[in-house]
Amino acid sequence: MGLFDNLLEAFLKLTDPTPAFHPERCLLERYTVGGCSACADACPHDAVALEDYTVRIEEADCTGCGLCVGVCPGTALEYPLGPVQEALQAGRGRLRCSRAPGQGEEVFCLGRLTAGVLAEAGSRLGRLTLVRGDCAGCAIGGPEVPARLEERIEEARRYDPDLEVEVTTEAAPGPALARRQLFTGWLGAARRVAAEALPEPPPELLPDDDDRPPAELRLRRLAAQRAGAVRWPGIRVLEGCTFCPVCANVCPTSAIRRYRDGEEGVLELELARCTGCNACVESCPPQVIEPATYGQAELAAGVLELFRGEPRY
Repeated sequence: MGLFDNLLEAFLKLTDPTPAFHPERCLLERYTVGGCSACADACPHDAVALEDYTVRIEEADCTGCGLCVGVCPGTALEYPLGPVQEALQAGRGRLRCSRAPGQGEEVFCLGRLTAGVLAEAGSRLGRLTLVRGDCAGCAIGGPEVPARLEERIEEARRYDPDLEVEVTTEAAPGPALARRQLFTGWLGAARRVAAEALPEPPPELLPDDDDRPPAELRLRRLAAQRAGAVRWPGIRVLEGCTFCPVCANVCPTSAIRRYRDGEEGVLELELARCTGCNACVESCPPQVIEPATYGQAELAAGVLELFRGEPRY
């Protein structure tokens, strides 16, 4: 790597943040049976450390590729999704990574495209075209990006079954850029990233009743509402439930609600919050929870009753 590339990497690193970590949505933090190492397994740069039942990201090693965000089952890791949506809108469904040749709207790395972003953009814009550079020789995401991107595309089809995505290495339309122009373009992209890095308002300034699902799940629901048949992940409870609190305790997105209705115990599932992480499946003491798939009718219903009966714990 030459001096130019080294300087560029250093500059982008200074302006590009590591993903935000929400410990309340982390399966490690919630002591899920079997734990979770998805983010560490996906990181191509060994920047994610799992210790003391939490996730720690080494800023010096993190390149901002976003691969850890895409695989996190509880949406505990996040990058701002709005700028990526705006870029897809401006590009009319065409987007390139920052290392791809040509011109057009760009994202730092295609590894940042989540299932929700892809599904929502596809349901709104139609066919998507994603232009990638030489992932094998890229220091940002590396050779794992194409396979991980295909996984996110397939996951997105749960929420928009008609999603069409073309992944290509062909240059985006427009004349080739000179080296100085290329640096200027990356400089502009880095400034946009720096703007995205502005801190969120402190908790005391946020509304107390702001109990919305994470942005990723809201995008998935938007896509599903526009789509025909969907395959939303969920769970069902079989006979033998004791109404113990484990499933609700381990759920990273508060999709499972547990309460008393007189003498009966009730378990409910807010389907739009379910990520299909299966933390409750793995952690259920009597092993009476199994994965399920639901369609438009159940999603429109909002809350599904999973169990009602006398507690036996």
